[in-house]
Amino acid sequence: MKNNARLLPLLGLMLAGCAQSADYKEAVASEPAAFETTAPAAPTPAEPAAPEVPLARLWRAAGHPVIYQGSMELEVPDFTAASARLDTVLTQRGAYLTTANETTDTERHQQVLTIRVPSARFLVLTADLARLGIVHRKELTSRDIATELAQHQAAARRPDTTASRAATAEVQLLTEQATLATLHLTYYQPRPLTDTSPAQAISPQVRAGLWFGWRLVGLVLVGLAYLWPLVVALGAWGLYRWRQINRASGTAA
Repeated sequence: MKNNARLLPLLGLMLAGCAQSADYKEAVASEPAAFETTAPAAPTPAEPAAPEVPLARLWRAAGHPVIYQGSMELEVPDFTAASARLDTVLTQRGAYLTTANETTDTERHQQVLTIRVPSARFLVLTADLARLGIVHRKELTSRDIATELAQHQAAARRPDTTASRAATAEVQLLTEQATLATLHLTYYQPRPLTDTSPAQAISPQVRAGLWFGWRLVGLVLVGLAYLWPLVVALGAWGLYRWRQINRASGTAA
């Protein structure tokens, strides 16, 4: 009994040590979870801000279908560079071409385009294009078709008649025009003007005359080089005739 009583304190110390070890293991096991819970989340990249479009809010009809149309005329410093930049801008805005007409004359190199673009990006596209050069003309229009579209939709729901089919076609047309805006774009690069002063106009003729005169002198000299025996013979014959005439006139005297 005495031996068992002496072992009781030792047994208590062993039990206390096991409890502390268990508590330590639980604390270590819980540390990663606690770290994961309190660790700050990685920052997400901020989305690029939408470009500022002057007066854009004044063109929007909240909740209404709107048809956008417009025309622009730009003067660009470099036609080739502007064409490359234009292609990039149209791709970024989801736009495409329906017609393109390129011309070159004595005054300028010009491109005339008809562009279709989603209506939600119409104003942003016009702002992008304005950065390509100098805007000489810009005309934009918008037409709210909510009432007109509702009338045609009501007519299209009537029994199948010619009028209802025409109304259905008109609804499809208005919807397509409200979905895709139309922009007529003209951009050009001026060509350098030639000098049309009187001195500039007559100088080519003077140079041509001098060159022709020099060529004529050269041709004469070349001809004499080929015909010099005939020239010498004609000279000798002329001298002989002149002496005969002088002698005849002296004898007669």
